[in-house]
Amino acid sequence: MTLDIRNLGELYGKVSVGDQTSLGIMGNNRDVSVGEIFMIYSHRDGHERVFFFRVLALQNYLRQVDDMARVAGTLMVEGDAYLSGIQRNMLLQVGGKMLGYAELEKGKWVFRSPRRLPDHLADVYRPVPNVSDEAVRKMLASQTDGEVFIGNLQVGEATLDVPVKIPSKYLPMHMGIFGSTGSGKSNLMMVLIKSILDSNLEASRNPNEKRPRISAFCIDPHDEFAKGVTACGIQDIVEAMDQETRASVIGDFYYLTTHLKATPREIQRYGREIRILWEEILPHDLYTIMDFTPQMVSFIDGQYAANRESWISAITDMKDDPEGTPKGTLNAVQRRLRFIERSPIFIRSGSSILSDVFVAMETGRVLVVNTSLMSDTEQFLLTTVIARTVSDLRRAAKSSGTLGDFESQGAIRLPGPFFNRIKARAKSFYSAGGQSDESGVRDPRDMPVILVTVEEAPSILNPELMRGQSVFKDLSRQGRKFNIGLIVVSQQVSVLDNVILSQMNTEVNLRLGNEREIQACIENASVNISGFEDEFRVMARGEAIVTASYRELPLPVRIPLFDTLFERDKSRYKASKATRASEKHTF
Repeated sequence: MTLDIRNLGELYGKVSVGDQTSLGIMGNNRDVSVGEIFMIYSHRDGHERVFFFRVLALQNYLRQVDDMARVAGTLMVEGDAYLSGIQRNMLLQVGGKMLGYAELEKGKWVFRSPRRLPDHLADVYRPVPNVSDEAVRKMLASQTDGEVFIGNLQVGEATLDVPVKIPSKYLPMHMGIFGSTGSGKSNLMMVLIKSILDSNLEASRNPNEKRPRISAFCIDPHDEFAKGVTACGIQDIVEAMDQETRASVIGDFYYLTTHLKATPREIQRYGREIRILWEEILPHDLYTIMDFTPQMVSFIDGQYAANRESWISAITDMKDDPEGTPKGTLNAVQRRLRFIERSPIFIRSGSSILSDVFVAMETGRVLVVNTSLMSDTEQFLLTTVIARTVSDLRRAAKSSGTLGDFESQGAIRLPGPFFNRIKARAKSFYSAGGQSDESGVRDPRDMPVILVTVEEAPSILNPELMRGQSVFKDLSRQGRKFNIGLIVVSQQVSVLDNVILSQMNTEVNLRLGNEREIQACIENASVNISGFEDEFRVMARGEAIVTASYRELPLPVRIPLFDTLFERDKSRYKASKATRASEKHTF
């Protein structure tokens, strides 16, 4: 025997009946809850395996008794004296789903889908915190390891010290975060941001490990992330860093807002105001977020062809429909552009933040974007412009063999004034070595992962808008080629477009609002979670089921409070003397 079964936890019961997908277990009369995970030890034909089983149904069982009503009636008459005689026959019948099994292969634990059955009457163990943690961590390493922490493995109402993480290489395959109001989405986003910062910190301190940097453009619709939902926020991480660490991981700024003077002074030091020039907006950006008739699209495309980057100014300054344009088209387009004219963040002239955002995304940084003072349309256009810009630049690099090719491709794909401002910096990012036009170009997949969050996703990822020219539809299908991923945050699953849902390879499913959304979530999951309906109904705040196409196991997770994680880890953000000396020697 290579496994010490005492580390599996407490012996609970025996396997009774079932097949490779569902099992029945007969166990002691203990306080078991739906959602618990049991481990079944099997040693059949010399193969030692540990099967993982998830509790989905419970039923009281009284051995050697056929008529429970008669027993209950007798108990009412005879009292505790009768009860003492039947207590030893009280059992709990547990039904549930086989999740798969772990077995040793060449000295390493691997996890496999449930293609086999455990032994007849195999022993069933109930994991115990502080006893089973290490054994479960080893057996589920292939299902839980990665760079970006989400939460800890949940077993019923308890958690094991088994961190559940997402490998950074799968982030460009897109992530969905689904949960109703109050389910814990904001706390989860803050935990993800902290995890990304922690991963970038490790990459900064260990450059020889070639750990990938991760960039994120994180929409904060309620202005909670920087200051925190309760006591601590991302600003506390920034303040906890020493100057060298802050420069490497955070850079000059991390916080974007519409009105910087309305921001607390300590955050202002790391903030920038959001300003996007009209000339940096393409017609394609508006087609992503608004519905236009074919006549309006034709008119806008014509104006862009004639005026290039000045197309918005040209349209807003017009008084009458141009010759050959159907009457009323100009007014209809001008009405749709009116929010741009009135917006404080989209400006006709001045200084733009877009170049700084591009540099941040290509250098592995996290940006928290306060959109609490924006309208939904402003927020969607901002997200679209950012997503399209980084996508077009990486498409230009992917389409080029040399820096000279990249310059030609960039000039075609991007607004001229913007590309001219960032061209030299972009060449330094995308160069495989050298700065001449003949120098080679890096593969975008070797560059930082870029994540773009889409909040209130149903408003722009619905089937109606997805029928048109959508930046997000293109990214969902091709983003992984360019190392760009979407994080789609929504209270609803059922209203999202199937193109988006089919390309989402990681889902974090928190508590959902109604039966329709629960069913949509189950149908959309990357692995089979049929039968989990009852568990969704009893989920508490911060509890989730994580599914991923690159893993066999649906993982129940409890997401810890951001405040708890920060208090635990805040000392790590100041580099030790040994670390600083090592970094100085390295560079």
